Amino acid sequence: MQDINKEHLEGAKSGNAKDIQTIYDAFKPAVYSCAAKLRADGFDFEDAVQEGNIGLFKAILSYRDNRGASFATYAKKCILNNMLSARRAATAQKHAVLNNALPLDESILLQSFETDYINREQNKEFIRIAKQKLSPFEFLVFSLYTMQYSYREIAQITGKNEKSVNNAIQRIHTKLRK
Repeated sequence: MQDINKEHLEGAKSGNAKDIQTIYDAFKPAVYSCAAKLRADGFDFEDAVQEGNIGLFKAILSYRDNRGASFATYAKKCILNNMLSARRAATAQKHAVLNNALPLDESILLQSFETDYINREQNKEFIRIAKQKLSPFEFLVFSLYTMQYSYREIAQITGKNEKSVNNAIQRIHTKLRK
């Protein structure tokens, strides 16, 4: 793992995409390794990687070097905790009926796969366009907002006030409608 210095952390906290990418690249092996170990029914590798990346992002935003732990130690713990929390939710018994359900008809299943594929491709294109049109801060707010975080939670994660989050969401609406 390449060394993450204080400048990378400060840049990432302030929304510098290059510093964020540097940190993500450095921790990619750790995220993948952890994700491979935590796969379960209802919680696949891709889900685990996504949750690990979210945990890493939370670590970037919440790390304080005066607490005695290195960033690498803190980040790995945040990655693991986020993955474990998501895995518990995904594998909870309350989801067992849905996780074990079988389709009534294969044609329905085939149509579902086709629809899912088309939706995924459209979503990828939308995200690509959003990345081009939005500033790094706006894209971060957009991502958190689509994950159903409240304005207050987004403000806490980003270190901004709720009014800034609200303004960013208004700009996002305007930019993405064009």
